[in-house]
Amino acid sequence: MDEQVDWIQFTPRDHEERPYIIIEMKEFDFLRHAEKCRDCKEFISAFGNHSLDWHISYNDKVFRLDVEQIGKGEYPHNEIKLTMSDYNPGTKLTLIFHPWPTDKTKLKILLQNSVLDEIYEDACIIRDLINE
Repeated sequence: MDEQVDWIQFTPRDHEERPYIIIEMKEFDFLRHAEKCRDCKEFISAFGNHSLDWHISYNDKVFRLDVEQIGKGEYPHNEIKLTMSDYNPGTKLTLIFHPWPTDKTKLKILLQNSVLDEIYEDACIIRDLINE
């Protein structure tokens, strides 16, 4: 998505204890759009799965998205909210950032820590992310 488009509003909360972003798309039905757009449909389908393939970038920063859960849970939580009314219609996405970074140098440090802590399943996944 392009944060320069006037009908899209980005509200990053990347300095919160549990970082996230809110994306509001005015007068835009993202769910209906996703029925016709392969990429957006794949994005929506990723929710509820353990996937580390989704990222968001803005202001020269890149964050990995945590799409494993959607809906109610601890605050904040992933949410897709569609408003169909005369007042402020559109779609509001709340997307949680995954705790694992996208930067390979930081991933290497995380890998070392995972091995030291004997969290081998995470270590294997992080190793694969580094080698992508």
